[in-house]
Amino acid sequence: MASVATGNDISLHRAGWIMRDPESFIANGYVRVAAGQIQEIGPWPPAAPADGQEAVFDHGPGVLMPALVNAHIHLELSGFKGQLNCDQGFGPWVQALLELRDKSTPDELVAAAETGLREIVTTGTGTVCEIASLGLTDQPLRRSGLSGLWARETLGNPGNLPDSTLPEWPGDVKPALAGHAPHTTAPTLLAALKRVDETYRRPFSIHLSESDEELEFISSGCGAWADFLTERGIAFSNWGLPAPSPVAYLDKLGLLNARTLAVHVLQADESDLNILQQRGTPVCVCPRSNQALHGRLPDIPAMLARPLSVCLGTDSLASTPSLDLFEEMAFIAAQFPSLDPVQILAMATTNGAEALLMPAYGKIDRGYAARMIYVPASCPSNKELVEMIVHKGFKQPCVPLLEAAETQSVQR
Repeated sequence: MASVATGNDISLHRAGWIMRDPESFIANGYVRVAAGQIQEIGPWPPAAPADGQEAVFDHGPGVLMPALVNAHIHLELSGFKGQLNCDQGFGPWVQALLELRDKSTPDELVAAAETGLREIVTTGTGTVCEIASLGLTDQPLRRSGLSGLWARETLGNPGNLPDSTLPEWPGDVKPALAGHAPHTTAPTLLAALKRVDETYRRPFSIHLSESDEELEFISSGCGAWADFLTERGIAFSNWGLPAPSPVAYLDKLGLLNARTLAVHVLQADESDLNILQQRGTPVCVCPRSNQALHGRLPDIPAMLARPLSVCLGTDSLASTPSLDLFEEMAFIAAQFPSLDPVQILAMATTNGAEALLMPAYGKIDRGYAARMIYVPASCPSNKELVEMIVHKGFKQPCVPLLEAAETQSVQR
């Protein structure tokens, strides 16, 4: 996803609708962009007309909206689409996934990741949080034009701590560290990873309360997952188990706050959601992946009713059919018809940007980064427009705006 403008370029963009955020729209509006940043927005025509130095683009009757935010992906697993039986149970699925990954070369994994990146860009996502277990995807992500985080994921025992000094990268992708999960990673290692992210003001992403195996292991200290860890040489006798739940366990370790991103939260009860709400911890849900792997969905209505800040991820192509967030939103809307479509759209835009601590994204407003897409959805009211977007009721694909600007320039 490329920014609308680069360098010193100035451009003016008109569309039938401008979506500031899921609750605020301008009919027949415009966005003025300079050097990749939004300078002004408003109803068409602008008070100050184009001065002859800026390009002017009319994108059509549809909606110009913020590029979507995918708060949880695993690009390294993009090559395994359709190769795993998600019905076999989570533990066997993990083992089969690891076997497939071990048989793949780094070049094969990177090539598949680049294919996944192309899908992300062309389906309207502009900002991501990539969770990289092998550390192979930083360069492809930084070349993609996307913004977001590249989080090196770590698990196992304390000796596995990576370099605690994060590099300074130019551009819109920032490095971070991530813990895999409370049932795979020593508490001292989780705490060390969290300290690094706190130092650099990066969100600490962690899979949490995802599976029956995780819940059994955390609440008892034994079971099938304990056997799996032992087989892989991960010692856990000093992890402080058992605990009431994975959420309660992380809370006891002092790892839950507004800069921790809890991913999945599939097995959470009322007590767990209370803890997350009290700590101000945002949640990233990946419903299609959860349905495929576990046959159940997170209680999104209960999360939003508290309220918790809930954002959206796709997870990997090893467990979900696509990396298209529009399809993810449509799935949520179909599964939870009582949810307000505005809330679902916020999950894929504003909430995701806030959870990733990237406040300049997820909206179209003055001072924000110009990461926008044009969606060919046209309705007489913004309420109907949001419903059409969330249910993917438009037929033509969305267009990353730089691509649109290159093909839809009009003369003044």
